[in-house]
Amino acid sequence: MNAPGSPSFPETIPRGPRFHRKTTRSGVHRRWLPWVSACLLVLGFLTAVRPIRAAESPVAPPTRRTNDVSTAAPPSTEAEAPVVLPPWAVTESLAGPLQSARADYFASTLGPTSVVTASDWSGRGVTTLAAALRGVPGVMLQDSFGGFEPPRLSIRGSGLDSAPTSRGVALLADGLPLARADGSFNSALFDPQLFPRVEIYRGTLHMALTPAVLGGVINAASFAPGVTPGVVVQVEGGNDGTFRAQLTDHAAVSAAASFQESDGERAHSSQQRTAVQLAALRSLTPTAQLELTTYAATLDYDVPGPLTLADAYARADSVSAAVLRDQPRRASWIVRPAAQLKAVTTDGNAAVGLAGQFLHDDFYQLQPNGETELDARSLTGHATLARRVSTGDVEHQFLIRAIFTSGVDDIDRYLNVLSQRGTEFGAYTARANTVALNLEDIVWVTPTVAIGAGATALHGTRDISGRAPTPSLSSSLDFDDVSPRGAVLWSPNSQFSLHAAVSRGIEPPTFDDLVAVQGAYPHLALALHPLQPQSAVTLETGAQGSAGALDWSLTVYRAEWRNEILRLADASGLPRGAVNAARTLHEGIEASLHWRLLTGPHRLGLTVASTLGRFTFENDPIYGNNRLAGAPPQTGSAELLYESPRGFYAALGSTWAVGPIPVDHAGRLTYGGYALGDARVGWQVHPRVRVFASVHNLFDRAYIASTAGVLDVARDPPNTSIFLPGTGRTFLLGLEWKP
Repeated sequence: MNAPGSPSFPETIPRGPRFHRKTTRSGVHRRWLPWVSACLLVLGFLTAVRPIRAAESPVAPPTRRTNDVSTAAPPSTEAEAPVVLPPWAVTESLAGPLQSARADYFASTLGPTSVVTASDWSGRGVTTLAAALRGVPGVMLQDSFGGFEPPRLSIRGSGLDSAPTSRGVALLADGLPLARADGSFNSALFDPQLFPRVEIYRGTLHMALTPAVLGGVINAASFAPGVTPGVVVQVEGGNDGTFRAQLTDHAAVSAAASFQESDGERAHSSQQRTAVQLAALRSLTPTAQLELTTYAATLDYDVPGPLTLADAYARADSVSAAVLRDQPRRASWIVRPAAQLKAVTTDGNAAVGLAGQFLHDDFYQLQPNGETELDARSLTGHATLARRVSTGDVEHQFLIRAIFTSGVDDIDRYLNVLSQRGTEFGAYTARANTVALNLEDIVWVTPTVAIGAGATALHGTRDISGRAPTPSLSSSLDFDDVSPRGAVLWSPNSQFSLHAAVSRGIEPPTFDDLVAVQGAYPHLALALHPLQPQSAVTLETGAQGSAGALDWSLTVYRAEWRNEILRLADASGLPRGAVNAARTLHEGIEASLHWRLLTGPHRLGLTVASTLGRFTFENDPIYGNNRLAGAPPQTGSAELLYESPRGFYAALGSTWAVGPIPVDHAGRLTYGGYALGDARVGWQVHPRVRVFASVHNLFDRAYIASTAGVLDVARDPPNTSIFLPGTGRTFLLGLEWKP
């Protein structure tokens, strides 16, 4: 083990003796509202909707241009699969592992995007969001406690310190938010495997898709081409009581449901989640259709909390005395119905959509932070018009899109008295409103060169009104902004494309940034932290292509941030408020590679994804040019996969993070990186049956997965309890059945 502050790569040591002491949860909080709502929606779909599958959509595909690896040249063909209207497009299936997203035409044509589909998860054990998106370049996901609980989620350094409630990255379902009105979300409520397709947009070229976020977008799509009708049953089980089951039915009404639970490796780390996704299409006219979707989930998990660096290595299964006393835990549910009406004409298309969200969250934290009970309601809508205009030999792709989001959160804060609800010490109502108007144009000046320009005008408010026992708590933030963007694409053939772009974006603070707890238990109080929206100007260039047996992509970016919002924690990992930094710099390299080493009956392929990031202060009066805490200098994954003509397959892989990784902005405390081995095998025993097994952390290495927040200064490094130990060797057995 390296001393704090010393460099290391990798730092992985054999795991020491394990401390086994499971604690019993106080009981799973059953939330029936999501399932009642889901059942009502199913009945409504079955009685009122005459659905059609995406492949049978009456909407004719418009002429498009693309820069995907497999179809980089701009001309489109009549053989392409159907398109469900942009900016929420379900388009042609793309061969090979390097697929580009299509929900945002501007961003996917002129910028870096990635796609993960259900086939990427088939035949492997996926129990965490980090595992689901592990092969995507540019996305940093650091596990918290080894399960589905919120990981540290960041794209291009945005949202580095925002767990357990994520911000800095937008989470969407079918192009509409799966988040509170202020943009924050609990990623533990999101099961990506219920969707046939997940699209990832990096940077700020996506502003027409969703404004007011700087890192990027994760968009789960309910409709995708190439989905085979029928039922799929997936069952997985492993050590530490891990179990996951999923039922998917791609029929008239597409439906998917999952159940997942685990006892966890650490004491007090049990968790359970159930999620449902429903989707249907109704043909209204030969050129118009109605999309109806709903997503619902409920969860309950224990929070084993952080440890000191020494305990995280030597006693990784243990928990602190404070955790045993306070029993931190979280119970949440979400219901999100949505409807979108889309129509196409000979020279363009139009779409309008609405989504409502109802969220309940009851979060027991340690005594210094207490219990938070949240009830949130929000409504989001959009109106989009896209038109193609040809002037001579030049084709324009115009887009105008208006978006609004409005929501109300009721937050109540209570003391945590020996794991029970105590006196209420704060309460407030928070209202968030955001309105944006987007204009974009892509011009194909030649058959191989496209130039795009766009702008987003944004207005928003964030208002806080105190309620008893804190009626004087009051705050109001208004912000207005205009963010331009421009890009150029050169695609000389279907095997290569090169892009360069400059874009600006803005992101306001969330309510968790604006309100923090102060004082010492039991004399806790709420305090406001006046903050300004953060903004960034990003320069980027990249290329992607195919050369023989190689598919590859590479993007380099540099972003100058102003007023970056840094959320800080104390020495025990508890939130202590947020501040605006003056100037910060985010720069990095995102790369992916797929190499087909063998083709034919016996196939052998190597897939690699790498994310390098350097996020620093710029001449800060306190921190100078130090690195921002929380981000590894480099993360990545690699897998070598063999596939036999008899249905057998086997893979060896690795995931890694380069150290040292700073815990505090002052650079006084760091922890080492790691490199973990993985293995998986599977066999297609029957056209309808597949069995598989996987092992994660093959050599049972001890490592630090992440931290519970970041510090300004580590004042007592040896006694700082902020480290989250990674899980040891885990086994998983699975079955896929298509009855």
